Amino acid sequence: MLDERLAALLSSAIARVRRINYVQPGGLREGDEGPIELKLENGAVFRLESGSDGESLRLCVGEWRDPFAEPLSAENRVFVARSGKWVAFDVSRESGYQRLIGQQLRDLSLLVEGGKIVGAELLFGAMALRVAVRADELLVELRDDD
Repeated sequence: MLDERLAALLSSAIARVRRINYVQPGGLREGDEGPIELKLENGAVFRLESGSDGESLRLCVGEWRDPFAEPLSAENRVFVARSGKWVAFDVSRESGYQRLIGQQLRDLSLLVEGGKIVGAELLFGAMALRVAVRADELLVELRDDD
């Protein structure tokens, strides 16, 4: 099953990119940190995020689901109003991310520290997508590799 998922990642182009960012109670989006989700043209969805240890990179399969989606209980509504929540944003048309759309993975490098995978660099066409876990957050950097 893992071989099939890896084959899907290596053989299909990106159709959509989402970032899962924390939104403060006042509506301020913390766009620099948080998981990144890639949906492929073949329907497969992969998400890169911080592992439960706060240091390692975690690869998840499937779309992120909002645990605080409507309908909310009264208790959860108060919690979200007071604390904020994670929200998925389609960033496929935003600068940089738009250049990933239609591209296939051409190379993958893992960053290993202390025996743990803590980051990765994925090359898609002329774009490099670098992810690294720092202090329990996933930092994402896009760069033109031309």
